Amino acid sequence: MKNTTPTTAAVVFDSGGVLLEHRHAFLEPAAVREALRELGVGGANDRRVAQAVCEALDWLSSQAGATTTEESAAAQRLEYYRRLLAGVTATASPELAGRLRDRLEGSSAAKPFPEVREVLDALRSRGLKLGVLSDGWASTIQLYERLDLADCFQSWTFSAVVGCCKPNPRIYAAAERDLGVERARILFVDDLPANVEGALACGWQAVWLNRDNARPSRPDLRTVGDLRGLLALV
Repeated sequence: MKNTTPTTAAVVFDSGGVLLEHRHAFLEPAAVREALRELGVGGANDRRVAQAVCEALDWLSSQAGATTTEESAAAQRLEYYRRLLAGVTATASPELAGRLRDRLEGSSAAKPFPEVREVLDALRSRGLKLGVLSDGWASTIQLYERLDLADCFQSWTFSAVVGCCKPNPRIYAAAERDLGVERARILFVDDLPANVEGALACGWQAVWLNRDNARPSRPDLRTVGDLRGLLALV
């Protein structure tokens, strides 16, 4: 029987949980308290820091879904840290907020999964376009630059820029336009089944990355245990 599966021309990856292990230190009260101590901001107990993180995160969540530019996203992130600081100290200057941001979002806050470089190099050697489609800020590109991975990708699509999150069809359409590749020839990889299903509904190929060997929500989803499994699919 003739294989009717479209030839893959591009592979698009989610970021956190797929390409990078994120610590999300800015959400961890213990990490925030340690960063504050290193910056000379003392006197905040665990409960006060946890409450400040919770309140700043509530504000940040209220901003989700609004389209941002790189400049407005940077301002939004800085405001998150200013609000966090305001919850623990009267000294909540933009300068201190920027230092706290840099401390909690540095390259030590994330690292590539062990197989990432190997797989990206193999896919590039086959002439495939590579992209990132992530619910997050465009500043994520700077993290990939620090990790020496940014040059692997030709396309970047972020929810903060598009103004919606996966699995909204608009964000897949935005990535598709940026890639300039026919939708049926795009393979998407995500660690959340709902996002994989969203890609399939948009006419993409898709694979669920199931690193934890969890029970599938749909038994018909194509699944790989780590990214090396992609090399047999394209």
